[in-house]
Amino acid sequence: MTDSKDFKFLLPWGGAIASGILMFVGYAGFDQFYLEWFFLLPLLWALRGQRPKRAFILGWLAGIVGHGGGFYWIIQMFQQFAGAPWIAGVFGLLLLAAANGIVLAVWAWGTTLVTRDRQWQVLWAAPVIWTAMEKLWPEVFPNYLGASQYRISHLTQIADFAGILGVSFLVIYINATLYWATVCWREQRTMAWRAIAALAVTLLLVTGYGELRIREVERKVASAQRLTVGLVQTNRGAADNHLAVDLMQKEHRDLSRELVAVQKPDLVVWPEGVLSVSLASREGSLPTWALGDLQTPLLFGACLQIKEEGETRFCNSALLADGSGRILGNYDKTVLVPFGEYIPFGDIFPQLYAWSPYSAKFFSGRSTQPLKLGSHLLSVSICYEDIFPTHIRKLMRGGGEGRKADVMFNLTNDSWYGNSVEPVEHLALASFRSIENRRSLVRVTNTGISAFVDPVGRIVSRTGVWTREVLVDRVPLLDGGTLYGAAGDWIGWLCAAISLFVIARSTLSKKARASV
Repeated sequence: MTDSKDFKFLLPWGGAIASGILMFVGYAGFDQFYLEWFFLLPLLWALRGQRPKRAFILGWLAGIVGHGGGFYWIIQMFQQFAGAPWIAGVFGLLLLAAANGIVLAVWAWGTTLVTRDRQWQVLWAAPVIWTAMEKLWPEVFPNYLGASQYRISHLTQIADFAGILGVSFLVIYINATLYWATVCWREQRTMAWRAIAALAVTLLLVTGYGELRIREVERKVASAQRLTVGLVQTNRGAADNHLAVDLMQKEHRDLSRELVAVQKPDLVVWPEGVLSVSLASREGSLPTWALGDLQTPLLFGACLQIKEEGETRFCNSALLADGSGRILGNYDKTVLVPFGEYIPFGDIFPQLYAWSPYSAKFFSGRSTQPLKLGSHLLSVSICYEDIFPTHIRKLMRGGGEGRKADVMFNLTNDSWYGNSVEPVEHLALASFRSIENRRSLVRVTNTGISAFVDPVGRIVSRTGVWTREVLVDRVPLLDGGTLYGAAGDWIGWLCAAISLFVIARSTLSKKARASV
């Protein structure tokens, strides 16, 4: 009898852990995307009959397991990026997993609260509350659940009006329907025909919309003007910026000269942080030998030192130069990595930088203007900025002049994360910016994955990870906008409003019953 009680006590915790495992194995990188369609079923069964407070803890456990398994590369990032010892990396991973796990904790608490009297309401409450949490909960490394479906193009096209949050909503709706169908069959031996039919119709509409939009975008691409772009990936990690800087820069120049001689691109692109550049102003020229004497426009990442507004600033920048070395434009990274590119509260407590000598102190950029190459407008982001939908949407609005770019570029250094799933996760998340804005995305990294992503979000061509390669493609230049570009994360805000309303109503209803 004791064993049976122990088993019943442990079963919900096992369900929470199982959902966490299914969550990270189904995510981008591990790429078992179909697991995300039912990863919540063990947790939903674990939540049956639980009080909301205990549901919160069970959801948090699932979130910690899911994010801990999916973000294991954080350990190496802390070692490489901040020079922290291994144990500090483990502690950092636990902190990040616990922080990001709050999404599942609040989701479990809210869903349990809303559905305790009418269990069928899980069909709408689960996706609404999840989408609200993905929108509202701040994360250092956003990891939208919808990114798990990045290879299923017919399901992801709804991102051009609902963003990646819309795809997350769809995935949770599938989970909720499968769970409810299982409950009905197991407890009542009946089929939840209405719920199943509603899901079938939804999937039919989503895939039908996907097919129509793919065909429409492909027609525009077929008649679009194109820019031939060459990417240079030298397979030099972050440490080479300090230990072998001359060799690293020489290899970029040598590979670029070979690329230009054979492929004759309109633009060559180098990844983040290749050169160190000191400028008196944001105009002028750079020596052509430093850029490889390519006689071809070059977009490259640089550590920029510049004196502005009476102070010397260091910026993580992207510079665009023409074939003669003349600077055509530049972009400073805006969304900086905490503890790597700045230390939170470091301006108030400067001693923090002394305690973390590997942390840089970069100035956050302010401009959202695209860079101009001839008649073409290029929107540029740096490193993990391309996983922030609202930031890329802001860049694509073209700044004060409203000049919308024809194509998006991202310059990245992903070597901090070792030989892990992070480069695939990063690329999968970034690919949704192409759908949301209906523009091609060109990503160049120092160690992989460099890639060309079409306006449908498909990865047209890519390099390997930790490989030395060049990659060339003819990129279509498009115009126009999307509903997402105009309205942003409307579905997230709508779900947040609904969630607050129904949770408040459920809480007041509980208090009213308790007072009777």
